[in-house]
Amino acid sequence: MAAAPRIRQAAAMRRALPAMVCLLVISAWRANAAEPGAAPASGVTTIIIVRHAEAEPAQPGGDPALTADGRARALELARVLADTPLRSVYTTHYQRNRSTAEPLPRHAGEKPTVIDDVPGILRALRSEPAGATALVVGHSNTVGELVRGLTGQPLPAGEPIVFDRMWIVTRARDGSASLLRLHYGAPVVVAR
Repeated sequence: MAAAPRIRQAAAMRRALPAMVCLLVISAWRANAAEPGAAPASGVTTIIIVRHAEAEPAQPGGDPALTADGRARALELARVLADTPLRSVYTTHYQRNRSTAEPLPRHAGEKPTVIDDVPGILRALRSEPAGATALVVGHSNTVGELVRGLTGQPLPAGEPIVFDRMWIVTRARDGSASLLRLHYGAPVVVAR
């Protein structure tokens, strides 16, 4: 019965995640708000990074689709970010990345920006205006590079880049950054 408390804890975390993301966005907005009569504040940019959802096993040269669990995770990501005002969404050309972003709410006519290389994504993210929130749907081999490129600090050695993780980077105009790690959707068990 030791699994029951963990299941309840995971369910509580899934219910709390949208509120935590909302609080993060509100705190970023407040950081941009100026005192009456004062000059505008420098502001922050919020970047949410996730690995694409679970995909079928890759075949050489293949472009695997999401599994049923992956489609459920993509829907959960859309639910979690439903109240987050995303200015931009970045994916790679792979269908597992595009399919992870597909259920996200958007204004009519908006589509994710497809950029396949980390330096290109970092350039695009650095050009986001202060106060913007962007989402990047990356890969297991790009998430760490993206976090390091945005914060100047590598992820700890051995940090799992698994499907239920979300890395939220807040960047100030002066280049300083902070990193928040969250989980969303069904937990992924990581062997230690």
